[in-house]
Amino acid sequence: MSTWRNAPATVEPVRALVRRPASTAAFDTQRFAVPEQLRPWFAYLWTVDWDRRGAEPLTSTVITYPALHLTAEDGDPGEVRHGVVLPATLLHGSGTHVFRITLSGTGSVVGARFTPGGFAAWTGVDAAALTDRAALVGELLPRFAGTHERTAGLGPGERAAAFTAGLTEHRAAAPADDDLTELVRRMEQDATLVRVEQVATLSGWSARTLQRRFRANLGVSPKWALARFRLQEAALALEQDPGVDLSALAVELGWYDQAHLTNAFRRLLGETPAQYAARARPPS
Repeated sequence: MSTWRNAPATVEPVRALVRRPASTAAFDTQRFAVPEQLRPWFAYLWTVDWDRRGAEPLTSTVITYPALHLTAEDGDPGEVRHGVVLPATLLHGSGTHVFRITLSGTGSVVGARFTPGGFAAWTGVDAAALTDRAALVGELLPRFAGTHERTAGLGPGERAAAFTAGLTEHRAAAPADDDLTELVRRMEQDATLVRVEQVATLSGWSARTLQRRFRANLGVSPKWALARFRLQEAALALEQDPGVDLSALAVELGWYDQAHLTNAFRRLLGETPAQYAARARPPS
């Protein structure tokens, strides 16, 4: 199984992870490629491990993607995470708010991120039923309920391998929606896409079809996904260059002016772009 790793020495900003340079030493995260037979449904596997014993708890914040995940999670005895007593195997829907988690004690997670067109096809579940929530996998996919037992106590690579083995044994409910997966990739990467009308034209689908496919597969609207991608880009630009021209950045990413960018940023993160930029880098 191939792997790529965000090494502790790496302090460059990472898209969607808020102020990564200040938290890079707090946890170890790795990504693993999925086998070819799973790629229509899964983008990659990932692991996170931390040991904060003797250190202050640290809160990590992510500007979430329109994406769903299957995870096996472990932690300190009796720990409650996502409203569930650990260890547990969970399905996570798309989150319309930022994702915040406080790391303390010891813990680990192994997860698989679904492709935009993969979740509903692989599970047979409407993604909208999971928006802004995490559910015990046994509620929807009972055969995966014990996944965390098979991955407990293993290192990152071994956890990913054990997790993958379970995925390959599952028969997908339907072929993945590859057209949607490619469309969402274009939306993420093309900063000139700022309006739903552009996305509808690009896809060749009607506005109603576009809305329906996003809701069933991702649990969010195409308008929300566009706005989230552009906010991720704005945050990354501020971390890379805290002195960036905010007026120009706002217009470039599709806001009417700097005030509209500021309002969107404040609603999401509770601070203005200027405040975010000032805190983006760790103290020297």
